[in-house]
Amino acid sequence: MFQLTEHKAKLSNVNPRAEMHGDQPKPAFDLMIEAACPSTVLNAFHPELRAMLYKKDEAPDLVEQIEGDGMTSLRLPKLGSLKWDQEYAGYTVTVDYGMGGDSNIVLGDVKVDKFKFTAQEGGTVTVCCRMIAHPDEKVIGPLCNFIQRDIILSITPPEPTTVHELFGDEAPTKQAA
Repeated sequence: MFQLTEHKAKLSNVNPRAEMHGDQPKPAFDLMIEAACPSTVLNAFHPELRAMLYKKDEAPDLVEQIEGDGMTSLRLPKLGSLKWDQEYAGYTVTVDYGMGGDSNIVLGDVKVDKFKFTAQEGGTVTVCCRMIAHPDEKVIGPLCNFIQRDIILSITPPEPTTVHELFGDEAPTKQAA
């Protein structure tokens, strides 16, 4: 599953709105982020996505020869951004407020969706996504102060509850007796 741990990202937008929960409106906020990540983050979405966007560099530099698998060249340089239609629910999002610990903004039961990947030469991919949260009114102001700024962000998936969530397609299957 997709996750980021203490990763630098840009909070590009915060959109306040209301969601209907039964007959009652409930405040909701769309947080749009942009994060430059190593291309290996794409493996969390599909095992072949990274190989679709990147290939081995034909003339790798010394660092690439020592580290990694060398998949840093764009396979389709004119592709542009790629939308990814996946939705994750139950995430916890932590925004470092600068003093650590209790000062951090923690949002629970967050839905993450509307992914967009922009592959870049050199093995970096920009991941943009929307996070739908229902924050406490005490953190709305501090979140809005971060609009168009870099933040340190953790996006943590929920604990797996099934064997398939834990192992994915590699989940053990029951053998016929």
